[in-house]
Amino acid sequence: MGGTLGPRSSGCLPRIPCYGPLRVILRTETVEQIIDGDRRGTFIKQVVMTPGQPIGMVRKYRADLEPSQTRGAVMLIHGFGQNRYTWHISRRSFSAYLAQRGWDVFNVDLRGHGRSLYFDGRRPRVLDEYIDEDVPACAREVVELSGHSKVFLIGHSMGGLISYCAGATKLKSQLRGIVTLGSPYGFGKGSVAMKGLATVLNTLRLTGLLDAPVQLPLELLGKHLRRRRKLWNSRFFPTPVRAWRPDSVEDEVLEEYLRLAFEQTNLSIAFDILAGGDRVALTSGDGSVDYGVAFEALKRPLLVIAGDQDDLAPPESCRVAYDRSRSDDKTFRVFPAGHADIVIGRETAATIWPLIGDWLERR
Repeated sequence: MGGTLGPRSSGCLPRIPCYGPLRVILRTETVEQIIDGDRRGTFIKQVVMTPGQPIGMVRKYRADLEPSQTRGAVMLIHGFGQNRYTWHISRRSFSAYLAQRGWDVFNVDLRGHGRSLYFDGRRPRVLDEYIDEDVPACAREVVELSGHSKVFLIGHSMGGLISYCAGATKLKSQLRGIVTLGSPYGFGKGSVAMKGLATVLNTLRLTGLLDAPVQLPLELLGKHLRRRRKLWNSRFFPTPVRAWRPDSVEDEVLEEYLRLAFEQTNLSIAFDILAGGDRVALTSGDGSVDYGVAFEALKRPLLVIAGDQDDLAPPESCRVAYDRSRSDDKTFRVFPAGHADIVIGRETAATIWPLIGDWLERR
């Protein structure tokens, strides 16, 4: 059996996998989606599953284009304890925005998240699984399906760190460039709270008390934030860390994001992210690969975006990647945003999205 399901079919096709040499397309449909506000677009949407370790992606490209006519392929990588809804909710969709601008967009659910968890029930054990297995498997499918030989990686928070690591090693020959939003390459820089958290967690890790797999029920955090979002949205609520800038996201958009985007994950992933404290410590679990060295030597276009009110990834922590990169084509920009609204905020669609879209098109 070979080939793909017909991209011009309207409506939802039966959920019967179609197998080609490297592809499994579970569903193809034509959809109309909101980009932001009154802006809408009509797209071909496909649900894709990688072979082997099954990783889910939602593919989207403009309905009036063939894949070969698109500008290129883009992979969207979500952050810690999140899923594909980081990039797409019904009232504001960055994936739809890029597709409308002519890109072939693949929105990834990393192992243990979203559809990927539904496919096989496995949760991640270490960050290396994302870097060495998940993202490369997705990239192979993206190249095969899109017909484009290289891909752009766009990552939010942890997704940016994964993009740095995978892009500089496993995907080096397939990489067109990297865009990151709120990704702390120097974790803890610019934030006393985050630096303290890194110290505490690394101390706990050294004791061995948390050697057994510990699951973090971040969906409960999402539920808490959703139910008490008016409190967390108040500028007068005293807290050292905020997930978004007060009043930066409409209530209905924020409610949907908090309901859909938060998921359970493994504490060991947090340990891997925080391993270096305020030092850059991007190394493989067995110590055989120094991702930091590989990334800093990478000669690919780089766009690093930070939010000036991002308590989880302050500009100082994001800028380290820009400063240490030896790319001849690199850009660092700071916007008035927090950690979540850097992707879903009302101002983001008019500022950050066009910046990324223009940056991609120039390359």
